[in-house]
Amino acid sequence: MNIGLALVFGVLYWLATNKLWYGTLHLVRQPLVLAVPIGLIMGNLGDAMKIGASLQMIYLGAIAPGGTLPADEALASCITIPVALAAGLEPDIAVTIAVPVGLLGVLLDNLKRTYHSYFVHLADKAAEKGDMKAMGRAEFWYPFFCSIPLRVLPTTLALLFGTDAVSAFLNAIPAWAMNGLSVAGGLLPALGFAVTIMVIGKKELIPYFILGFAMYAYTGMNTIGIAVIAICIAILQSQFTNSTGSTVAVDDDEGDF
Repeated sequence: MNIGLALVFGVLYWLATNKLWYGTLHLVRQPLVLAVPIGLIMGNLGDAMKIGASLQMIYLGAIAPGGTLPADEALASCITIPVALAAGLEPDIAVTIAVPVGLLGVLLDNLKRTYHSYFVHLADKAAEKGDMKAMGRAEFWYPFFCSIPLRVLPTTLALLFGTDAVSAFLNAIPAWAMNGLSVAGGLLPALGFAVTIMVIGKKELIPYFILGFAMYAYTGMNTIGIAVIAICIAILQSQFTNSTGSTVAVDDDEGDF
């Protein structure tokens, strides 16, 4: 693969993983979605969609507790699909390539979160001074542009040298570095649980928490089914609240936490 095409897919990976479209972030980074531009660029949309569908089955039920990625489906897609199309690989073979590539993406994401913590301190200082523009730059623009090398370069190099280079890179990483990144990533779920506790700690929302827990524990229903029911309950409550003209009082003390 030539360097120009590899660079295009590197930029695509960067666009798919930044927070520019925060509301659609998890949709944009999915293999089935990324297969469309990749297939159009390489002139083989049909095979790209077949490979993307196979990759999607791997990450269909994947969740990121506390923001910790179990695997980076976006990087796996932006490398595996172009490589498979260029080599004429079948979708079942492409799936085996995606696994080590997705693990590399987790390491990159943990590294990004580590050095992006510096911008959090910049935002805190700007907030203390009341400088909203500086706060906005530290919260969005600095991480947005600083993530370009971390996202674009590994994808471009992997496409230039092949997936064997990715596996060799993973094996060459020292154990202490792997352990450090794993520990850093393992701390992130604590933040997710803390945010969840801040929400369910409010007295008005505890019945919903108990209901969801009981449904999962005693009915055997999976999380997708429970999520559908939860959405319906939220819509019904919203409609009921609007029709009665009353709202549920919510404490401003973050649920006493």
